[in-house]
Amino acid sequence: MVARDDSVIRGSLIACLIFLGGSLVVNFFFWRWANTSDATAVAAQSRLSDVQGDVSEKDKQLRILKAMLGVGGLTQAELDNMKESLDADGEMQAIQDQFTKDMSYFGAEVEAQNRNYPALPDYLVTAIRSRNEQYGMARDEATKIRADADADIQNARNQQQLAEQQRDDAEKKSATLSQQFDEDRARMNEDNEKNRDKLTKTSQDFDAFRQTARTEANQLVSKTKQMQGTIDTQKLQLNQLRADKFETTQGEIRYVVAGGNVVTINLGSADALRPGVTFGVIDGDETRLQDAKVKATIQVSQVQGPHLAQGRVVARPDISSPIIPGDKIFSPFWAPGRVVKIAIAGNIDIDGDGRSDNSAIKGQILAAGAEVAAEISSTGAVTGQLDPTIRFLVVGQDPDATNDQNAQAIATMGNVKARAAELGLTVIPAWKLEAYLKTIDDTVTTPLGSAVRGEDFPPETTIDSRRLPNDRAPIYEAQQEGMQRGNRVLAP
Repeated sequence: MVARDDSVIRGSLIACLIFLGGSLVVNFFFWRWANTSDATAVAAQSRLSDVQGDVSEKDKQLRILKAMLGVGGLTQAELDNMKESLDADGEMQAIQDQFTKDMSYFGAEVEAQNRNYPALPDYLVTAIRSRNEQYGMARDEATKIRADADADIQNARNQQQLAEQQRDDAEKKSATLSQQFDEDRARMNEDNEKNRDKLTKTSQDFDAFRQTARTEANQLVSKTKQMQGTIDTQKLQLNQLRADKFETTQGEIRYVVAGGNVVTINLGSADALRPGVTFGVIDGDETRLQDAKVKATIQVSQVQGPHLAQGRVVARPDISSPIIPGDKIFSPFWAPGRVVKIAIAGNIDIDGDGRSDNSAIKGQILAAGAEVAAEISSTGAVTGQLDPTIRFLVVGQDPDATNDQNAQAIATMGNVKARAAELGLTVIPAWKLEAYLKTIDDTVTTPLGSAVRGEDFPPETTIDSRRLPNDRAPIYEAQQEGMQRGNRVLAP
C-alpha cells in the first residue's frame, strides 16, 4: 500500500512537471509571437506615414502643375507656400524656375493667378500686334516728315533762285543806268555852250530819273534782304529737322553663337569696317534710336568677308533681353568708308573740379575711332576747320553770367552754336558725349594686376566655325573638308 502511494505521488509530480514545462514553452511561443506582431505593426505604421507624406507631396506638386496650366487658380501666396515646402525636390525646383522665367514675359498689369502657360501665347500675340501697329504708325510719320522736309527744301531752293535772278536783274539795270548817265553827261557837256537851257532841263530830268532809280534800287535791296531772311529761316528749320534724327542704325546681328559671347554682323570689308570698332545693340523692333535702350555692346574682332564680321560681346545683356538675330547695331563714332569728325567748343568741365577736361575728352574721342577736326576756344579762336563735314559740335555748360568775362564767353559760345546751325552740325552737350563713350571706356579694357576682375574672364565657349555664316566659296569649303578627312585617316 505504501509502495502504491509513493508511485501515485511520483506520477502526479511528474505530470505536474510536464504540464508546467509545457505551459512555459507555450507561454514563450505566445510572447515571441506577440513581440514579432508588435514590431510588424510599428513598421507598417511607419510605411503608412511615409506613403501618406509622399501622397501629400505629390498632391502639392499636382496642384502647382495644374496652376501652371491654368487649372485651379491658386493665389501667389498659396503658390509661394507650396514652393517653400517643395524646395528639396530638384526636378520640381527646376520646373518652378523655368515657370518663373517664362511668366516674366507677362506685364505688370496681369494678376499672379492669371499667369499660366495657356494664357502666355495670347498675351505675346497681343503684344506683338500692338508693337507692329506702333511700328506702322512710326513709319508713316517718318515718311510724312521726309516728304515735308523735301518740299521745304525745294521751296527754299526756288526762293533762292528767284532772289538770285532778281539780284542779277537789279545789277544789270544799275549798270545800264550808270552807262546811260555817263552818256547823258557827255552829251550835255558837249551841248553846254550851245544850249544851256536845254542842258538845265536835261539835268533836271536826269535828277528826277536818278531819284526814281535810287528808289527802285532801295526797293530791290529791301526785297533781297527779305528773301535772304526767308532763306536763313528755312535753313534753320531744315537744321532743326535734321537734328531730330542725327543717329541711324548701320547694321544688324546675323548669328549668335551658343553661349551668347560671340556674334556675327552684316558689315565687312566692303563697308570699310575694321577690328576694334564698338557697336551698341538695340532691339530689332525699335523705330527711334534716340529712345531705344542699349541692351548690349559688341566689339569687332575679325572681318571675315565683304559684308560679314565677327564680334565679341563686351557688355552682356540682361537675361530677359538676350541678343538675337535681327537686332540692330549702331555706333555714333563710325561711318562706312570715312572717319567721323567732331569739334569741341569752349572749356568743358566734366567732373566739376573747375578745370578744363578738353584733353581727356579728346583722348576718349580718338580712342573711340573718331577725329577731333576743330577746336574753338572760349574767345572764339578756331583751331582746325569748322565745316559741314563735322558731325558733332560738343559744348560744355555755360558759366554763370556773374562777370563781364563769363558774359563774353556765353556770347561767344552763342555765336559758335549759330555758326554750327548754319553749317548743319549737330550740337550736343558734353554729358551726352560722355554717355556715348561710357559703353566704350571700361567695357573694352581689362585691368590686370591687383585691379583684376573675375567677370572679365568668363568661361571660354568652343566655337564650331562650320556653323557660323561665311562668305567663302563652296569649292573652298569642299577642299577644306577633304583635307580634314585626310588628316583624320592619316592620324595614328
